[in-house]
Amino acid sequence: MSQVKIVNVTKQFGEVKAVNCFNEIIRDGEFVSILGPSGCGKTTMLRMIAGFEKASEGEIYIGNSVVSSDKNKVFVPPEKRGIGMVFQSYAVWPHMNVFDNVAYPLKIKKIPKYEIKKKVNKALETVHLDQYADRFPSQLSGGQQQRVALGRSLVGEPELLLLDEPLSNLDAKLRESMRFEIKEIQKKLNMTVIYVTHDQAEAMAMSDRIIVMNKGIIQQVDVPNNIYEKPANEFVADFIGKVNFIKGISNCEEVQLTELECNIKYHSVINDNVILAVRPENISLNKEKGDIKGNIIGKFYLGDTVDYRINVNKKVIRAIIRADIDSNFKEGEEISLTLNKIILFKDNGQCSDIKITT
Repeated sequence: MSQVKIVNVTKQFGEVKAVNCFNEIIRDGEFVSILGPSGCGKTTMLRMIAGFEKASEGEIYIGNSVVSSDKNKVFVPPEKRGIGMVFQSYAVWPHMNVFDNVAYPLKIKKIPKYEIKKKVNKALETVHLDQYADRFPSQLSGGQQQRVALGRSLVGEPELLLLDEPLSNLDAKLRESMRFEIKEIQKKLNMTVIYVTHDQAEAMAMSDRIIVMNKGIIQQVDVPNNIYEKPANEFVADFIGKVNFIKGISNCEEVQLTELECNIKYHSVINDNVILAVRPENISLNKEKGDIKGNIIGKFYLGDTVDYRINVNKKVIRAIIRADIDSNFKEGEEISLTLNKIILFKDNGQCSDIKITT
């Protein structure tokens, strides 16, 4: 296993800081996802760990060895960092069969043939491709080609595996099944994994911890349920899952929902302008009793849930109700909303103060 320590790492392209003062420790055997929108710096950070980019500032350690340090002029090339890397594109050679694709890194290192055969067979068995060793990439599905890339990254038995959006080219159903396969492989081999994705469902399902980034800066590092239920700021709340934001004023005893022209009882230490974040699944609907009155302007049946859009004082509030408990409200119907769980932020841009009520 291999711990990764990242200390004050910055990557600058001209005047743009793609990554700004990144600090984190990924523990031995941990599965950590770096999550964020396109352009947030997550892939740049992964490439610096891998050695495909040089950090402008800071230090990176893999295990007990420093592999990158601008201060000490240290830069270890990728092939000497003991890592496995899986890219967004499959990057499999079409003229080579599955066995030769997976064996390629070992052949470059001039490993003896008998050892190559042993290691490749083990890697193919791990990724469930042992029956496809003689096939060429054109004879494989997208998921199988991605397994070839994964097998190639594992054949050298690395202690650290880096994956850069490896499932983004797959269809939704195959992407879901591959998530669990990658997680099972990580558990089986007990290896450290750093996984870059913009797909929040992937990160939530697979990760021990999630690093959320935006504009090159870490926004929050936590376990998945805390990232979802206790977001550090508005960006995290908005990026992870679905959410309604409502402006208000808190006076510690209640919150005046200025956008909705109503008040709700709420005990808080905040006495200021606030932003309420309410997940759609934390809103219940009732024809009579509720905190807020509104009119249903949209209803969408999604199988296991029903997605409602409710107009409250010209602001659209989204509520998601489990289909098995839905009361079959109709478009145009007046409805009452109850906010069952609220996340409250100070309206100061940073939104550092969080209070939750149930």
